[in-house]
Amino acid sequence: MKVILALHGYPPELVGGTEKVCQHLARSLVSQGHEVVVVAGSMQHEQGFRTSEATEDVPGAKPIRIVRIHRTDLFFDHWQKSASARVANEFQRILREEKPDLVHVHQWIRLTRDLVYRAALEGIPAVVTLHDLWTSCLITFRIRPDTGRFCEAELGPHPCLDCAALVPPRTPWVSTESLVTALAQHKGDLVRELSMAGAVIVPSAGHGALVARFLGLGRDRLELEVVPHGRELELRPRSALAPPAEHEKLVLGAWGHIHPLKGQDRILAAMRRSRTPERIQLHIAGGEPHAPFAERVHRDAAGLDVHFHGPYEADRLDEHPVTAVHAMVSGTRAHESWGLVLDEAVALEVPMILPNTGAFAERMREGKGALFYDAHAGEGEEAGIAALAMLFDLLLEEPGRLDTVREHLPAPAAFLTSVLRHVERSLEIYAKVIARGAPQKPALDGSSDRVQMENEKAWDESLGRTPQ
Repeated sequence: MKVILALHGYPPELVGGTEKVCQHLARSLVSQGHEVVVVAGSMQHEQGFRTSEATEDVPGAKPIRIVRIHRTDLFFDHWQKSASARVANEFQRILREEKPDLVHVHQWIRLTRDLVYRAALEGIPAVVTLHDLWTSCLITFRIRPDTGRFCEAELGPHPCLDCAALVPPRTPWVSTESLVTALAQHKGDLVRELSMAGAVIVPSAGHGALVARFLGLGRDRLELEVVPHGRELELRPRSALAPPAEHEKLVLGAWGHIHPLKGQDRILAAMRRSRTPERIQLHIAGGEPHAPFAERVHRDAAGLDVHFHGPYEADRLDEHPVTAVHAMVSGTRAHESWGLVLDEAVALEVPMILPNTGAFAERMREGKGALFYDAHAGEGEEAGIAALAMLFDLLLEEPGRLDTVREHLPAPAAFLTSVLRHVERSLEIYAKVIARGAPQKPALDGSSDRVQMENEKAWDESLGRTPQ
């Protein structure tokens, strides 16, 4: 079987949760004798619109071929740039040249929002994996930039256009009427992508339900398949720290990118809100892809017992100070679709302090390896921060509670899904979709591509004339 995996970026250029899951899938597929071509977006735009090719060696298997499409138009991550006729035409050229049996779309951003549609034009069936909420949110994660709160609104002109306008760049030359039309086209194309896909894969049931609700779709409109992400973690659990009463401090670890979505600032605010902040120690590990936020987090940590460790390797977390702790704590603002940090904490036998949102609440149970706080209690973030601070105080007052939570952690063998099982489930879905065949070949209006390219050029020229 020959499969094209399409997504916004691929290692080593871009390394995140989606990229890692896709890489694991690609490596496992070629290890089983299948052929894989990755078609990826890129942040490297300096040499003009182009494609570049590379290979990734896999021991005992054919190499993975990686074709990167480099966009050069301005702000190509912006929702108003989510369709690119130039990328779409290049993607079709790749499909005609490679002749895959199936296209598996993991993300559209930095490419174009009509990948499934373009595959159908070439008579090729497709499946989609929804790793996040990008399909239902103009700014990707449904976290409002003005309030920091998770947005529960269905994708539509209100409140989405006003919310998206808070994120640079400013586009005052685009009229309100044009924005409403553009949003309708954006949403319509993405609904078409999900409807045309032979299957829509989600890592957790709750995530699939959220996407459907925010797009205004009934679950019967989507062929949802729950396929947990696969992990092979060889992490050795450490001996438990002495209880906080003996250790004199509650020692916490937070690992993952230092980014507004991951909410390290909320953890620091909760430490300050605690009745005895001097009795809490926090270790933070992760890269700093969002420099302004990272600078703010470092400032917020002043005067607290906080240790920054920089980037880390997930397969060496059992040797890292960030996991030599009483508990892992998450301040994430996102409704996580899966949560790779949960896999790592369970493998390390580290209890967790988690927001009661997204897949965290679906995958873990109160007292069974995790304690939850109401991250979105009341109005604004203050109530959620207060709830986390109260939990810190409770753990200092009842130092034995975490030992009980740790004793009830799920067994890693039962909690983690192996990469092999993930691939088996993927192949089952692939076979079903290939047997069903591509959807009826849609019509293509050739003039729409020309109009789109002209609009893209005009957008860039207008932005160049607009003070920001």
